[in-house]
Amino acid sequence: MDNYFTLREIRDRLLNLFPTNDSKVQLQAKIDATLKSAFEEFGLLTQNELDQQVLERAQARIDELEEILVQLESRIDKAD
Repeated sequence: MDNYFTLREIRDRLLNLFPTNDSKVQLQAKIDATLKSAFEEFGLLTQNELDQQVLERAQARIDELEEILVQLESRIDKAD
């Protein structure tokens, strides 16, 4: 859950409500799992996940444009 800065911030605020470290240790994993589940349920992405999706889409578009370029170069060669 290290990539989830917002989730960590929420978790830390919740944990600060408890006075003892024993309570905090027991609740940390439960809070992490609950928050992660809630974010996933609503389709929210971490910055890393969003970056990965953007890179994948960009690479797919680059591949398409490279194919179009090859086709255009082929047409030019045939025209000459």
